[in-house]
Amino acid sequence: MQWRVLPFVLALSLGACSGPSDPEPEIPRPLKVVLFPYIPDSAGDGFASLKQRLEADFERAHADIDVDIVFDANLDLYDLDEGGTLNQLLGQGAGAAQVVEVDTLIMGDLVSKGWVQPVALEAGAAHPAAEEAVSIAGQSYGVPTYLCSYVVYSNSPHLSSATDGDSLVQILTDVAPGMRPLAANYSGSWTLPSSYLDAWADTNPTGVLSHALSLPLDAPTLESFEDVVKSCELEAGVNPCLDGTYADNAKAEEAFAAGQANGFMGYTERLFFVRKANPGMALPEVISVPLGTGSAPAVFVDALVLNAQCTGTCAEDARAFTDFMKDPAVRSLIAFSEDAPRGTTPRYLLQASRAFYEQEPARGDPMYQKYARFLSGARPYPNQGFPQNRKTLQAALVDALK
Repeated sequence: MQWRVLPFVLALSLGACSGPSDPEPEIPRPLKVVLFPYIPDSAGDGFASLKQRLEADFERAHADIDVDIVFDANLDLYDLDEGGTLNQLLGQGAGAAQVVEVDTLIMGDLVSKGWVQPVALEAGAAHPAAEEAVSIAGQSYGVPTYLCSYVVYSNSPHLSSATDGDSLVQILTDVAPGMRPLAANYSGSWTLPSSYLDAWADTNPTGVLSHALSLPLDAPTLESFEDVVKSCELEAGVNPCLDGTYADNAKAEEAFAAGQANGFMGYTERLFFVRKANPGMALPEVISVPLGTGSAPAVFVDALVLNAQCTGTCAEDARAFTDFMKDPAVRSLIAFSEDAPRGTTPRYLLQASRAFYEQEPARGDPMYQKYARFLSGARPYPNQGFPQNRKTLQAALVDALK
């Protein structure tokens, strides 16, 4: 009878080895993130390398989340219309995202429309101006990523002695008399008013910056600002800085790189395009631009906001991503073009993370350390009122600067 038992014993043995059927692997939860496409495309691949690097690094630590990062220049991330871009991204439809990077100039509008939700911030981790910019009525609604500020680049060894608009124009003129002292772009309903606000901040260093949104224009501010703007004219009535000539592509940057202007004014990251136009150019001097009667830096702030419809596990996943994005190592990856081939020019993007400037490679980088010095004490642009007042302010400035 023993031979009859063997098959039964063998069956038990095989069953013990295989055990119960293994559970199906868990499908990662999707998370859509839309990031600012308004930064230098260091690798020249439409941000494909940066997207791949960020997704891989995040998913390595969060295998249960399938993040899809979007960089799309066709998305207008300033569109506040009902049914418009931001309404769809921060809505519930098929095109919705859970995390979106925005300019805090529109933060008040996003909050009032109920499109974003409060977030918790670690006190002191971000620049004070960034913490202020994401706050509405004492509550934080965004995780700061970038700072943006108007600066002047020049090869003049005397640039740092410029203390107001008049001295800036004189110092830049002295570099090469007869040459355009400063190439810049002042045109547009966002750019011209924000440049005026920078000049207002310089002229009123203790004033509330949102007051600059109201008319009439401040006379001392306008007088100094006008002198700087009109210094771009080499012939009467022709101002490429104001008439839109320098508005597209990198025309102003190229003019400076080619020696056709003694200085360039713009955001810090525009140095990427200056160096792209002239790779052999030595690193220039840089200061916060004094457009008014003094010099008091003002900064734009970009931040990650969470869709108000993203709750529960969705919100936990979204917070995991924002925690990842504020890590100084991730900020360095972006700032120093580590997604691009070795030796690629840094993006020269100001970072909201205070720790970023205290760690390598930023701690040993000459440009980022210069940026860090003039960022001390910087004020944020208003996070309420700018979208509604920009066109009225632009019209008044265009009329005054004719």
